[in-house]
Amino acid sequence: MKYLTLLCVITLTLNCSAQIIKSKDGVSLGKRSDFIASCTKGAKKELMKFNGIEIESYKYCSCVSDNLIPTINSWEMEKAVKENKIIDLFLEDENLEILMSCLEGNFEIDDDYKFEDIDNTGFQRKVSIKNCVKEVMNTLENDTIWTKELAEQYCDCAIDKLYSKGYTYEDILEIEDENSESFNEIAMPCISLVLDDNPEFKSSNTYNTDDIEGDKYRSFVPLVDYLGQGYKIKISISGVSKYYLFDTGASDLIIDRDTERELLLNGVLKREDYLGKTQYTTANKQIMEAQMVKVDNITVGDYTLSNVVISIVNEGSLLCGKSFLDKFYKWEIDKQNKVLVIYK
Repeated sequence: MKYLTLLCVITLTLNCSAQIIKSKDGVSLGKRSDFIASCTKGAKKELMKFNGIEIESYKYCSCVSDNLIPTINSWEMEKAVKENKIIDLFLEDENLEILMSCLEGNFEIDDDYKFEDIDNTGFQRKVSIKNCVKEVMNTLENDTIWTKELAEQYCDCAIDKLYSKGYTYEDILEIEDENSESFNEIAMPCISLVLDDNPEFKSSNTYNTDDIEGDKYRSFVPLVDYLGQGYKIKISISGVSKYYLFDTGASDLIIDRDTERELLLNGVLKREDYLGKTQYTTANKQIMEAQMVKVDNITVGDYTLSNVVISIVNEGSLLCGKSFLDKFYKWEIDKQNKVLVIYK
């Protein structure tokens, strides 16, 4: 994600803003060579090393000089300097985009680089959130539910966790791995925050202790490795046991038409159990329609659940999504022991 380069932007951009050259008449920003020399002054050499980050500062500053500075009017720069708002000027969407593009290919970050909150100006946080939002919106550009406001809410939460807990660059590279610490400690809690606070994301299921049968206060559900592509968990619906791909990115517990037929033949599903229909956006951006049904007698681990809303799709994998987990008081992944821990 581009926001992972934020410290590079912060270091050199603040150096640029502090060292920018203005001519005496306030009209020109000075010669190109003067600006580049000023921009790289803090580095004192073409390759700048900063706590696990290496930046080719001359190339970066040259790019900024050639692509950003010509787009800023002299009066804008003068006003920003006078009002001490250089940071705000650089954070404008078009300007920040240029700064980030100038970093492409001009920096390296060590895997053990630790993200720490070292900026007292607020610039670091602003850059982080803006680039995080951009990445979220680009990734989910065809998702009609996600808005910029929701992305900002998610990123505000994620950036706080990223810096407050001192995660490394290697941790963040693993954030899409459902068994990684960063996925479970950053991505999932922040996604849950967005889901819980916004009615568009309301889960199909809610926690109700009366819907859970089982004596233990928690249960350990084995996570079965699925060809290195994730994990499956065993779930039984009135004796029909199958392995479901554990995918917290999915909305509901999803079954296919073959499983539906089994449940119909066993008398588990009846006409009155069928609810309305819904639509999902698949990973390849296709719209898929699903039939919602309410089911009892679903067993996972040491618990048996009632009043669970699940989805039926014509084609696709059996999935265990977040809505199913919402039936529990809380849940967590123990990646060391490869188990899903669910709490009554």
